[in-house]
Amino acid sequence: MHNDVSPNPGAGAMIDLNDLRIFAYVASLASFSSAADALQIHKSSVSRSVSRLETMLAAPLLQRTTRKVLLTPRGMALKESCVEILSRIHETIGYAGPVNERPRGVQARRGRLDA
Repeated sequence: MHNDVSPNPGAGAMIDLNDLRIFAYVASLASFSSAADALQIHKSSVSRSVSRLETMLAAPLLQRTTRKVLLTPRGMALKESCVEILSRIHETIGYAGPVNERPRGVQARRGRLDA
């Protein structure tokens, strides 16, 4: 599945997954303030994250008004991709198990984790 949300070919930078997550909240809630509240971060941090994505993609993702946020066509495409990407990341992390879980098995019991 291909959509038109690839980074600016000359940019050479990698997209920050946290910026994608923040954008997904803004896109879903149609509000910078609501996204900031849900994520428990400052509204200015939400704005900077969305601005970084827009700069990297060299296209506006949102149309901002004083009362609401609307997705542009590129914003709609990115939102769809974000939902899939973030879901797969969450699923992948779930396969790895809890972060605080201690290693198990023969090597762990011997104190050797490098084998």
